[in-house]
Amino acid sequence: MKKTILFILISFPYLSNSQDFLPPFERFSSKKEDILILNSGEKILFYLDDLDRKKGLIINVAGKTIDGKKFEYDADEIKELYLVPSDMAKLGGAMKATRSVLKASRTDLKELSREHVQFFQQKVEDQKKTTLLQLLNPDFQSKMKIYDNPWAAETMGLGFGGIQLTGGIAKSYYAEYEGKTVKIFKRNYEELFAELFANCPAVLTKFKSAAWRDLPEHLNVYEDNCVEK
Repeated sequence: MKKTILFILISFPYLSNSQDFLPPFERFSSKKEDILILNSGEKILFYLDDLDRKKGLIINVAGKTIDGKKFEYDADEIKELYLVPSDMAKLGGAMKATRSVLKASRTDLKELSREHVQFFQQKVEDQKKTTLLQLLNPDFQSKMKIYDNPWAAETMGLGFGGIQLTGGIAKSYYAEYEGKTVKIFKRNYEELFAELFANCPAVLTKFKSAAWRDLPEHLNVYEDNCVEK
């Protein structure tokens, strides 16, 4: 066991308690109060009936207001959406977030018990449509907002001595920065890293290489050191 722990420390020097991305949720409670904000600014408290998705992305929301009125809105009418994950979805999210040493080291389980999951209207360039995307980094989003890509492939895991060390990390996300929302990929993150953090010495000093697995940590360090409070 001591050798296993030593291997982990040597192999992953940036293991820390900084926050990881929230797991994406797909199932939501129909019995707990949700929140919807229209483009006009009108706020609606409601109970969810159905979500219409296209290629995994939410394009329509149907529900019932707390006074019993049924409604249906397309994504291009909704500015923000706050949904309560089902209990089973929360359990699945916790299992996914802690299934490897790397992810568990960054996961604050209290974060998984958030009352609502946040979605924001985005015009997704590669899909050429307006959709609602789940925000995965609500507490460290100053440099870049990271959104779930439901169709992203995941990295393969590395195990040692029966312990799962890595794996299960999405190979792409939707990301909002510099006024645009685009898909970013593991395969070209090294180029993007230099562009994103050129004005943040704290990130460039701490991280000598642009490892995709450290993207949450890069954004955490940026938030802590290069954002005016």
